[in-house]
Amino acid sequence: MADLEFSKEPAQFTHILVGVDESEQGYLALENAIHQALEDESTLYIASVLELGDMTTFDAMRLDSIKAARQVIEDNLAKYKAHAIERGVANVETLFVDGAKVGEALVNDLATKVHADLIVVGAHSKQGFWGNLGSQAAYIAKHAHVTAMIARCC
Repeated sequence: MADLEFSKEPAQFTHILVGVDESEQGYLALENAIHQALEDESTLYIASVLELGDMTTFDAMRLDSIKAARQVIEDNLAKYKAHAIERGVANVETLFVDGAKVGEALVNDLATKVHADLIVVGAHSKQGFWGNLGSQAAYIAKHAHVTAMIARCC
């Protein structure tokens, strides 16, 4: 075996972006991001995306349905932020985007906006606003210009 040099220190992240939804995988992604933010004393950006394509055509055309879906996401983001602060993360911000695909929004819009050097998402989602996140996690892993962590449980 060739002599390998293991002297390089692991990356210390300063701006962590986590994509969350109301699923076990979303919660796991949040917990992993909180852990890393505490470890590195990073700013944590908690993001959620309302994909209008996941709504029924009827609901997507009704302003009151869209407003209600947005309010649910904003309420959840406030809950996630409070949880991160309670766990000890000093700098926490929330981000909300609607109308976009999750992977594209995280990689092409939000990561650039917040200067993220780590993106954390769940491996897949069976409920919540994101439907089948598996393909979105794969998109993030393939297209992110920074380190991506795909959190998986069970």
